[in-house]
Amino acid sequence: MESQVKTFLIPNDLCKRAGVAGTWASLENVAVFAYEKRNISQKDEPSHFASNDPSSVFLLRQDVILFHPILRKLVNESNGVFLSVQNVATNKNSDTKFELFKISRQYRSIIRACLENLQDEHTKSHENDEKSMLQNYITIFYSIECIWHLCEILFMDTMQGNFVLSQLLEWVNFHFPEYERNAANMLAENEIGLEEKPEYWDTVLGALLQGRIKLVRSLLKRHSSSDSSAFVLIEQALKSMPTFNGSCGSSLNEFNMQRRHWIMDVQSKIDAKMFSTEKHLDLIMRLTVGEEKAWIEVQDKCDVWYAYLAGWLFFTEPTVKSFELGRFAKRAMTKLRMNEHLRQLDKILLAAMEFDVFQVIKEIQHMYDNGWFVSHLTDLLYHCDRLSDLEKEVSDFSAEKLRESFVIDYGCTLMSHKSLWQVGLTYLDCCPNDGLRVIELILPRIHMETEAKAQKIVREAKNRELTQVVQSVCKVQGMLSMRRGRLGNALSWALKSQDGSFTSFLADKFLKNYLKLGKFDSPDILDDLGSGMLLSDRLIFLGKYYEFHKLYQNGDYKEASTLLISLLASKIIPKYFWYVLLIESIPLLESDELLFSSNATFTIMRCLEEKQTEPELKDKIDILRLALARNLSRALTYEAQNIS
Repeated sequence: MESQVKTFLIPNDLCKRAGVAGTWASLENVAVFAYEKRNISQKDEPSHFASNDPSSVFLLRQDVILFHPILRKLVNESNGVFLSVQNVATNKNSDTKFELFKISRQYRSIIRACLENLQDEHTKSHENDEKSMLQNYITIFYSIECIWHLCEILFMDTMQGNFVLSQLLEWVNFHFPEYERNAANMLAENEIGLEEKPEYWDTVLGALLQGRIKLVRSLLKRHSSSDSSAFVLIEQALKSMPTFNGSCGSSLNEFNMQRRHWIMDVQSKIDAKMFSTEKHLDLIMRLTVGEEKAWIEVQDKCDVWYAYLAGWLFFTEPTVKSFELGRFAKRAMTKLRMNEHLRQLDKILLAAMEFDVFQVIKEIQHMYDNGWFVSHLTDLLYHCDRLSDLEKEVSDFSAEKLRESFVIDYGCTLMSHKSLWQVGLTYLDCCPNDGLRVIELILPRIHMETEAKAQKIVREAKNRELTQVVQSVCKVQGMLSMRRGRLGNALSWALKSQDGSFTSFLADKFLKNYLKLGKFDSPDILDDLGSGMLLSDRLIFLGKYYEFHKLYQNGDYKEASTLLISLLASKIIPKYFWYVLLIESIPLLESDELLFSSNATFTIMRCLEEKQTEPELKDKIDILRLALARNLSRALTYEAQNIS
C-alpha cells in the first residue's frame, strides 16, 4: 500500500475566501480555521475578513485502525510480549537468541489470533462499509504475518549451514494451506477414484509445488489407476527421491551424488515415454527433474511468485543457502513477468530475501497499521543484533536511535487514546534517550475527562519524578474545581501539587469565604491538612485558625486562647483578617476563667494599637479596650498573689 497525499475539502466559505491555517488542538486533533496570511511589511490591523458572524473550527484526526475493538486486543496482548523482549534483552544470557526467537513466535500467534477474530467479525457483519473495512484490515494483517514469518526465518532462526529451503517451504505451506486442506478432506473419505473430483489434479500439483511429496503419493494412491505401471513407477520414483535434511560436509556431497543419479534415472524414464499415458504424471515427473518447459506450464497455477520460488528451489536447488535467495527470487519474478508490477508486500519480501534489513524497515513504514508492525519488528531485530551491521554500511545511522524513534511514534499514537494511554507509557519508558522527555510533554496534554483519570496521570508523573507535570496537572484540576465552587477539592489538588503560591491563593479563598458566610467550606479537608500546611504561611494560618475555631466551639477555651496569642504573635495573619482575631478575643477576655496572662494581654494591646485604624474595629474598639483593661487587672492581681 503506497503512501499517498490526501486532500480534505473544508466546507466553509470564509476559509475559501481568506485562506486556512492549522494548529494542534490536542494529541490527536489538528484544528483548521480561517486565516488571512500576512507578512511583516503589511500594516498591523484587523483583517478585512473579520466580522461579528460566528466562525468555524474544523478538527482533523488521523484514522487509527488500532483503536478498533478487535485490534485493541492485539495492542494489549502485544504490549506484554514487548515488555518480555525488554526483560530478555536486559538480563542477557546464553539463551537470549533462542528466547527472542520464541518471543517472535508469540508475536505471530497474536497476529494469527487477531486475523481469526477479524475473519469471524467479517462473516457476521451485514453492512457493506463495515465488511469492506474489515476486509482491508484482514489484508493488512495477513501481509504483516507473512512478512514477520519470513523475517523470523531469515533474521532470527538458527539455520544449520545457512540452508534455508526447509524453513522456506514451511513458510509457504503455512500461508497457503488450501492444498493441504483439500487433500485432507479428500483423503478423509477413504475412497478410490478421487480423480473424479474437479479439484483433484490441482491439489496434487499444488502439494507437489509445496514440496509435500508424501501427500502427493497418498493422493496418487487413491487414483482409480493407481495399480497401472505408470502410477507404480511414479510411486517408486517419488519414494526414492533424495531429500536434503540440512546437513553439510561429506553428507552434502553424498546427497548431490544421489540426486544426480536419481534425476538421470527419472529423466531416462521420461525420455522412454513411460509416463506419457497420463499427462498429469508426465508433468509431475518433468517438474521433479527441473525441466524448464514444465515449470513454465505450471507458473500460472502459482498465486504468488514466492510460492513458485519455494517449489522451484525444492526441485532444482535444494541446497540453496539463505544469502542466495535474493538472486533466485529475482529470477522467479522474471519468469512470472512480475518485475514491473510489484505490490508493497512483494517489495518487502524481496528486500528480506536480499537480506536488506534497512529496505525492509523502510518499506514496512508505509503499511497502514499505525506503526504497530514497524515498531515491534524493529525492536525485536535490534535486540537480536540484526541492525548493528547497518551502522557500518549506512552513514550517520544509529540502530538505537532508529529503534527508539519507531517505539516513540507508536507510544505517542497510543497516548492519544482515552484508555490506551497507559499502554503507550510503557513503550515510552523503554526509550532511554528521549522517552522521559516525550512523556513529560505528552502527559499534561492528555484529555482528562474525569478526576479519576487526572489522578492516574498524576500518579504516573510522580512515579517518574516529573514534578513539573504533577504541579501543572494539579493546578489545572484545582482551578477547575475552584471555578465549580468546590474549594475543598481544589485545595486537595493544590496539596498534591506542592505548589506554595497556589495553596496560598486557595487559603485566601477559604478565609474570605469564611468572612462572607461565617463558616468554613470542606472542614474535612482542613481537618486532614497535617504537615501539608507547611507549604505556605497563608495555609499555616488557615490551618491554625481552623484549629482555634474548633477549640473554641468545643469549649476548650484555655487552649483556644493560647493558640490565639500564638497567631497574633506570629505575624502571618492576612491584613484583612486582623480584626477578626481581635474581635474574637473579646469573649475570651471576658470569660469567668482567667485565660490570658498579663504578657498575653499586652500582646493583644500592642496588636490593637497597630490595627486600631481598621474600619471593621470602629464599633468594637471601646469594648475591646475595656475587656483588655479588665483582663489585665485580673491577670496582674492573680500573678501578684501567686508571687507572694
